Amino acid sequence: MRPIAVLPATAGHATAQALFQVLVHQRLDYDVMSTDEFVRSSPIERASLVVALVRGLDVPTVELVRTLRELLVPVFVVAEELSEADEVTLLHSGVYDIVRATASPRLIGARLRTMFHHVHEREPSRTPYQFANVTVRPDHYEVHVDNERVPVTRTEFRLLVLLAQHPDRAVSKEVLSDLLNESRRVAPHAIESHVSRLRTKIIAAGGPRLIESVRGVGYRLHVPS
Repeated sequence: MRPIAVLPATAGHATAQALFQVLVHQRLDYDVMSTDEFVRSSPIERASLVVALVRGLDVPTVELVRTLRELLVPVFVVAEELSEADEVTLLHSGVYDIVRATASPRLIGARLRTMFHHVHEREPSRTPYQFANVTVRPDHYEVHVDNERVPVTRTEFRLLVLLAQHPDRAVSKEVLSDLLNESRRVAPHAIESHVSRLRTKIIAAGGPRLIESVRGVGYRLHVPS
């Protein structure tokens, strides 16, 4: 398992030191780096979990969360100043979990370890999937048709990986919704829209109709013969 990436961001020195002690106590490996260093890191070597230390809900925090969302990285936020409304706003923006810096080390540690195991248990294989001329690369979070990259959203990519893990097997919309691992649960009926857009993008790029609808069940990734 790759170490956790800790981004001190806008939080103070005391908050960072307290978090380091929690990580050591929980025996969780971590690397401290700036946001720029993390963004420039290779997707293959990049941490699969980020702990962002922030002062509160301000412009730098919003920009940080947006940047990490674009990299498809789960984010655990430790905030020094945070109202309930701020917490709700950050959760809705895609943050995986939030805890106040004033919380006890025991609580912060428990929530961090729970998230760590949850993320790694659901982390997809980093080996590329190949279906006809379509390549799905979990290590780079990319989908290619021949040599052309297909622009997909985070949700579309995760749906494709979930189906790729079970080729030629029907997976219900309810199960896909539960397994997506989004900060906000994607309703089963919304899965239809995501799948439709994903299917259209792959076909438009010259790929086959990989994803089939299974009436009364959900979807199946069909492996072309």
